[in-house]
Amino acid sequence: MELRDALARRRACRTFDPRPVERELLDRLAMAAHAAPTASNVPYRQVMVVDDPRVIRAVRQISPSLLADPPALLVILTDVELAVRRVGPVGEASSLIDSGAAGENVWLAAIDAGLATQFTMISTMPGIRVVLGLPERMRVDLIMPVGYPAEGEPTGPVRRRRRPIHHDQFDDGA
Repeated sequence: MELRDALARRRACRTFDPRPVERELLDRLAMAAHAAPTASNVPYRQVMVVDDPRVIRAVRQISPSLLADPPALLVILTDVELAVRRVGPVGEASSLIDSGAAGENVWLAAIDAGLATQFTMISTMPGIRVVLGLPERMRVDLIMPVGYPAEGEPTGPVRRRRRPIHHDQFDDGA
């Protein structure tokens, strides 16, 4: 699939087919996340694949923004201690940007594999640490439900409103 086609088809999916996603495809998405850049090339990003229905159910109970009932989750994590120790104080904030890049890689790889996803954030960090068995130094930056789109879920190109592109200086058109 061409990149422009994947970008045109990128849309949030909230309804998934219940069939499991093959481990090979989930690993491919995890590798796409790892291919995204990190500040100073410090390897502070980690990825967790969750496909145990009990764990997914527990995550859904503590994460009100996770509306979908997916067969898998891809969780993008940051080792905040490592990011700050190796990059400096800016490592805590820049790692959030890097996680967004990782999430976009995952999203595009999912489209290429015939899968669907969306971005979900976590607001209850202590609870998610318990559910996923994470040490205190790890931060959950993104939770991405992953699966095959349910029957009737739109998968074609999205019509997006053109947004302005500014050259050299901001111009609000006034």
